[in-house]
Amino acid sequence: MPFLFIGSTGNHAGQSLLTWAIARRLVEKGLNVGFMKPFGTQPVCIHGVWTDQDASLLKEALNLQEPFERICPYLVSEDGWREKDKEVIVEELRILAQELSSEKDILLIMGTQHIFFDESLCPVPDTSLINALQSDTILVNRYQQPSTSLYSILSIFSLLKERLKGVLLNRVPPEMFEGITNQTIPSLSQKGIPIMTAVPEDPVLSFQTLGDIMETLDGKILCEEESLGKPIGGMTVSSADLEGELLIFRRVYNKIVLLEPSSLDTETGAAPRAITGILLTGGRTPPPQVVKACEKAHVALILVEEDTFSAQERLEQHPPRLSPKDEIKIRYFTEFLDRDSALNTLLQSLPLLS
Repeated sequence: MPFLFIGSTGNHAGQSLLTWAIARRLVEKGLNVGFMKPFGTQPVCIHGVWTDQDASLLKEALNLQEPFERICPYLVSEDGWREKDKEVIVEELRILAQELSSEKDILLIMGTQHIFFDESLCPVPDTSLINALQSDTILVNRYQQPSTSLYSILSIFSLLKERLKGVLLNRVPPEMFEGITNQTIPSLSQKGIPIMTAVPEDPVLSFQTLGDIMETLDGKILCEEESLGKPIGGMTVSSADLEGELLIFRRVYNKIVLLEPSSLDTETGAAPRAITGILLTGGRTPPPQVVKACEKAHVALILVEEDTFSAQERLEQHPPRLSPKDEIKIRYFTEFLDRDSALNTLLQSLPLLS
């Protein structure tokens, strides 16, 4: 039974997004796709049951009937299973993978947040599980420091050899993208490493909604509550984007301006940028004219207790979780993968589709 393991070289690399994109494309090709995440790294409570965020996402996206405890048998937040020997855990996962794939054309297996996961948190490294399952593998790398990324990719290739079917260089800083495309990718390809493609860092792929931000900061909305579902593409403490009715906020110092998402393909950097909402930090209730200004501009106003610096730091440490509602992200991401037919080329390298 074909297995496809999706591994990652670090946190927030885009592993969930890539797994979802692969799953959708396989379903579009008429395949019956299963999913398994052996070690849950993002605990979330769904209808009173603790599971993993990715397990919840793919269970809904693929309409899987298996219970959460089979899709994601081990949560890293739990300790009971850690008393088992590594060999016992691997054998249990091997049997479970076979059972989950028995009526599927292919089983997608999602690794931990880091393929070199700290063994104190997860006693079975992804590479050990890949070899035990004899699974084909795709690696997603958040490309930030060239030396670190290259070392990780070369190390994984030396361990997996022909099992490594593709590497996605994701969230590449825009200023590095041309060099990555013209130099790094050809160089790695010459070493036999199957580079899938590169995707630049893009605000559309990392936005969260206004409601997500309010929930993260335990905020209170003061006006335009119907805007909570709108996406946020960035934030700034500058007043350069304020205009019209919102010019009053140039005299308000404890604020964070929340911007609409804009693609790197269209963003010019010229002010003013479109504003979705404004956070008032410090917990002080604003005067009525400030609230009325937001109402007239149809811009949400949210009050939070934390100061500006603490609120920014908290938002940066709690990136948005991918959900089945994020259709715009998955479509946009897939468009990147289809620009040079990277996704289809990758899938055609699998025995099932070759």
